[in-house]
Amino acid sequence: MVPLKEERGTLPIVSVYVENDAGMAADHSSAAWAFDPEFWGSCGQGDDEASALLDLQRTLGRDAQLAVAERVHGDERAFARDRLPCTQDERRVTLAILDAIRPQTIALLRACSDAELDWDDPERVLPSYAGWRTLRQMAWHVADTEGRYYLPSLGLGYRERVPGLMDELRLSRDHTRQLVETMPSDLVTEGERGVWTTVKVLRRLAWHERGELAVMRGMLAKARVR
Repeated sequence: MVPLKEERGTLPIVSVYVENDAGMAADHSSAAWAFDPEFWGSCGQGDDEASALLDLQRTLGRDAQLAVAERVHGDERAFARDRLPCTQDERRVTLAILDAIRPQTIALLRACSDAELDWDDPERVLPSYAGWRTLRQMAWHVADTEGRYYLPSLGLGYRERVPGLMDELRLSRDHTRQLVETMPSDLVTEGERGVWTTVKVLRRLAWHERGELAVMRGMLAKARVR
């Protein structure tokens, strides 16, 4: 299935891909993804499909008609669109996003005191599987997700942690970048971790740190006014 974008009247139509009953920001929630290169890594989330689509509309930051091209049901499934070989644009845009976001994450962490890094907001609600409650834990989670979840799920090896957080973020960036540049375009794995493909890993990498950094900025702002 190839994503379509066309004009209807004055508003572009953007094809979107919806996961229902998935484990994303909340248990048994929905996520809506855009695959167009200009929106690569954009995801809307919500308690159900309608709220996920509304969140994606806000995330895109422009007026557009969203047309659902495909749906999957359950956690860590893959769209038929994910099973296509990745394009050079998808690989290139993923690398550009990673290169732009990691320095911002590091700059935010360096601007924090130890008390801010370790503040645990008692009002923060996380899904059942998430244990990253503080800014420091969130930063470790970013690296854990790259080298110890996404890439191993695609059969690309498990990278052990190093002791220092800043060293870990730097080494994880380098490791992830190398694999994004060199991984085959058409990998597909199916197992206990679900279904993973080259395209799925690229779009998740393009989305994950950007989304977590937005959350971290909100956490820091709240820590400073508590």
